[in-house]
Amino acid sequence: MKNVALALLVSVASVGAATAQTLEVVALGALELAYERPVAVSSYPGQPLSGRVGFRSGEAYSVPSPGRVQQIEYLVEPGAAVSKGQPFAVLRGPEMHHFEMSYHSSRALAAGAEQRFKSNQPLYERKAISESQWRQISENYYASQLEYEHMRHFFELVAGDDNDPAALTLTAPLTGVIDYDADGSEVGEGDSIALFIPRAAIRLQVALPQATAAAVFAVRAGSCELQIERVSAMTDSFFIRAWTQTLPPACPLLLGQQLLLQPLLRVDNAYRVARAAVFALQRQTYVWRLRDDTLEAVPVTVLAAEGDAYIVHSEEGLAGQSVLVSSVSAVQGVLLGLGGE
Repeated sequence: MKNVALALLVSVASVGAATAQTLEVVALGALELAYERPVAVSSYPGQPLSGRVGFRSGEAYSVPSPGRVQQIEYLVEPGAAVSKGQPFAVLRGPEMHHFEMSYHSSRALAAGAEQRFKSNQPLYERKAISESQWRQISENYYASQLEYEHMRHFFELVAGDDNDPAALTLTAPLTGVIDYDADGSEVGEGDSIALFIPRAAIRLQVALPQATAAAVFAVRAGSCELQIERVSAMTDSFFIRAWTQTLPPACPLLLGQQLLLQPLLRVDNAYRVARAAVFALQRQTYVWRLRDDTLEAVPVTVLAAEGDAYIVHSEEGLAGQSVLVSSVSAVQGVLLGLGGE
């Protein structure tokens, strides 16, 4: 026969509802009761996300080819660290002689066009030449300057001691990490011979679920914790692209590396409690909070697991409170009228 006196001490505000339910401690008899204080937290780890070590568009320096190149011998591997001025590739083929001729020709044409432009400018200002003549002189001047600058920038990277007419040795334009297509395909005019990424531009790229993107402030990759620095304002199949801060030297990740990241989400009214403290009742999770001589079932939402603890959200303040961590199932049984005989 159930202990009627014990049952009378059970106060249930609303059976099956997620409202406060209480038990007086005296009703628990000889049950061993131990308590811990929840630890307030401002963030919690979310579900793993895929990420990639890369860089944002526009942060890399591209070395475009001035024309078609049949053969390129790269002197360093993709992803290698290079210093400014370090030889990184040798371009070979009969077109190398054409490149050099184009460079010297464009320089001479630019110089001639500049001289003509400067000598005719005073005449134009005095209306001594027609508008159409001046337009032709100006267009020729700016076009020749653009062509020369295009070739000049390329030949600034050619090693000064390169005397082979059938080969050009290129040097790195900056200190960073080199990247290029290693499949050996032909490089055409305007195609990139190589990209150079400054160390300060290398970061993690991650796809955040749209539902939680606003709460994610950092990600973990192994021992590295990196703050989210920029988040796209557009979605892509329910995900939002984000980039972290620059990878610090202590973060041993490689350019192009694919990996799983653990996002860290900001949260209010969240606490770390022992797993043993959490129990379920009527599809709602609770913890027992001690208030005076009464245990009160406080509704919580489990956000994440951390070792032998849960991160839970509670609309009621749990900071500084005592939460039951032993005999939790037994106390739940008493609540349900399954107490002593």
